[in-house]
Formats: sequence, structure tokens, C-alpha cells
Amino acid sequence: MDRVYLNLYLEFLKRFLKLKKPIKAVFDCSNGTTGLILNRIMNNESGVKDKVKNSIIRNSKFIILNKRPDGRFPAHGPNPLIKGATRQLEREVKKQKADLGVIFDADGDRVFFTDNRGKFIDSNETGYMLMQMHKPPYVTGIVSSWRLKKCQVSGVRCQMYISRVGHYFFKKLMREKKASLGLEHSGHYYFKDFFYCDSGIFAAIKVINFVSGLKTDLASWLDKLPGYYRSGEINFEVEDKEEILKRIEKRYKKSAEKIDKMDGLTAEFGNWWFNLRPSNTEPLLRLNIEVKSQEILKGKLKEIKNLIITA
Repeated sequence: MDRVYLNLYLEFLKRFLKLKKPIKAVFDCSNGTTGLILNRIMNNESGVKDKVKNSIIRNSKFIILNKRPDGRFPAHGPNPLIKGATRQLEREVKKQKADLGVIFDADGDRVFFTDNRGKFIDSNETGYMLMQMHKPPYVTGIVSSWRLKKCQVSGVRCQMYISRVGHYFFKKLMREKKASLGLEHSGHYYFKDFFYCDSGIFAAIKVINFVSGLKTDLASWLDKLPGYYRSGEINFEVEDKEEILKRIEKRYKKSAEKIDKMDGLTAEFGNWWFNLRPSNTEPLLRLNIEVKSQEILKGKLKEIKNLIITA
């Protein structure tokens, strides 16, 4: 019976693999669950009847690393965001001269990418790629780039709804707004076509389709996007999370163009914004900053760090 369900899932996924031209991709399954599925989808087991589509898939090359499930995670840890976890993938992408690299976490609900130069792609840029393939409206988290929140596809303004972080909130808001796509900076991507749920493999298929349709290589396409500079998530261990949030809100309340307390504290200014949110399980505050120049990033990061440390 398990085989029956597996085949149904495989056939469902294969319907969405729509390459425009042959492509070379490297996958790292992190010794998790995705290898069981990817090996059958990608390596000439398409099962599709369309001769043109089948030919494109057959002429593509998919290299799958660490595809055997192993709870000891011998290749690297199960979290792709841990330092060093993507090193093997980055090397293989460059060695194979692949069009892109794909890495999943252990249970396959999160996915991250590298470009053809082996450079890690920020989840905001992945979200922007996915937006090109889905009609609005969309849902994104409060900790997302202006590129997503300002929601312009092909230069046209579109509707973006902001959600609190977490599966429950994303799925609920997507259903309410009939959104086609949900973008969470943590590497979770939600799809109306996937029952409003998140799936690393489904997101990977969509990104591969997108890259196969580019007239240039992925790195060059990304280089042409207007630049934003980001701190990445920085954790601070603190004793009184709420007191620090109050003090920092007071510091920026008058100068901010917008203050939002949906998920921690978010303050937006003319050329930068930050979000500071408390962990629900640990004595941590998590800081994210995005700015329009490297110089501003250094200054604002130092400024807020000092406020947190001395609060």
C-alpha cells in the first residue's frame, strides 16, 4: 500500500516539471527523505507521455548527492543554514558547471539554492523567482525583503499580504486571500497548487522550471536585480526580551516612517528597515536588517547592537 501512495505522489509531482530546455542541476538531499523521491523523478523515470517534454528531461542532467536516508547525517548536518553545510554542493556545482544547485533540509520541507557559480542564493531572491511563475496575490512574512513586500512583477504593482511567521498563520492567510504563493524567509514555500502547504521538492521543481526558461545564466539574472544589503539573522541572548523591545521602540518611534508589532518589532525608514523579534522557546532576540547601501548597513548594525547590549 505504501508503494501505491508513493507512486501517486510521484505522478502528481511529475505533472509540474515543465522544462523549457535541457538543464543541469545538482541536488543535495542531506541524507534525508527527499532522495527517495528525487531519484525517481529526475533520472529518466519521468513517466510522461509528451514526447517533447520527455526528450527535454532525458537530455537534462541531474546529479543527486547524499540521497540515501541516514539519521547520522554523515555528509553534513541536516540544516542547510548551518555554516559549512552547503560546501559540498557549491563545489559540485562548479565542478559540473551546473545551472544551479539545490539543497534540502532533512525532512524536505525547506529548500535553498546556489547559482551556477556556486554562490548561495538568499531566500528573498528565491521568492522573487517564484513570484515570476505565479499570479498574485501572494503572502510573505514580516521578515522579508522590500523586493517582495513592495510586490512588483514585471514592473507592475501587485497584492502582497503580510503574515506572522509559522505554518498555521501562512496557510490560514493564504486560504483567506486565495493566494497562489507563500514565501517564508526560513526556506518554506507554500503553494495553492500544493494544497496551500509547503514542500521543498515542489519549490525546487518550480525554480528549475524558471531557470530553464532564462535567456542568460542564473547568476547573471540575479546580478541585474536592484541591490539590497542584508544582515542575515543575528541572535542576541538577553534576559528581558520585552523590556529591550520597548526601549528600542521608544528610540526609533519618532524617526520611523512605519512601526509594526505583528511579529516582534519592525521599523521602516526611507532607506532601511529592521525587525527584532523574540524567540518563543529561548532567551533570544533575533535581528534582521535590510538597507540600500553597504555603508548604511554597517552603521545601523552597530547602532542597534549597541542598543541591545546596553539596554
